[in-house]
Amino acid sequence: MMRRGYTLVEIIIVLGISTLILLAIVNLFIVFNTIYGYQQAFIATAGSNGTAMNALEAAILPADLVLASHDFSGIPYASGVTTLVLQLPAIDVSGNIITDTKDYVAFYTSSGSLFRITAAGVGSVRVSGLKKLSTTLNSLTFTYDNADFAQVTNITADITTQTSYKQQVVQSHLSRQWYLRNFQPSL
Repeated sequence: MMRRGYTLVEIIIVLGISTLILLAIVNLFIVFNTIYGYQQAFIATAGSNGTAMNALEAAILPADLVLASHDFSGIPYASGVTTLVLQLPAIDVSGNIITDTKDYVAFYTSSGSLFRITAAGVGSVRVSGLKKLSTTLNSLTFTYDNADFAQVTNITADITTQTSYKQQVVQSHLSRQWYLRNFQPSL
């Protein structure tokens, strides 16, 4: 009985096919990893933009006034193109307005980040403090329907968030308009 082994040609063919399969698997991994990284960057920018818009909406809709300026712990913030200062009625845990008590909220940008600072009135359910809303901010613009901040009834926010992934810019842009609770439509 004769045992037969593999010839050199058969071994070279098997090694060649194995190498091609291995190269295909490595290529698939690289492509998948690139797509995954890009998707994660897109999710980060879109999520950051959405979080910022939700926070703005939650503060603007119940607001009574846009203030020209307000001091938060001794630091003045003034409404303008990139800063928004709001006065809101304070609310209790049941959602009822607390008479003669106000909450103050400011949104401002600093070093590519968007921040919200809150000064809650006594008994208010809102919590005083500073919160970072976005770390991928590229641009933020507030526009008002009146140059006199005491007369503003609606605000438009235009936000662009941006990050880079492997020399590709990933960007998300949202623009939204809200009416303050002081808005009285013309009849």
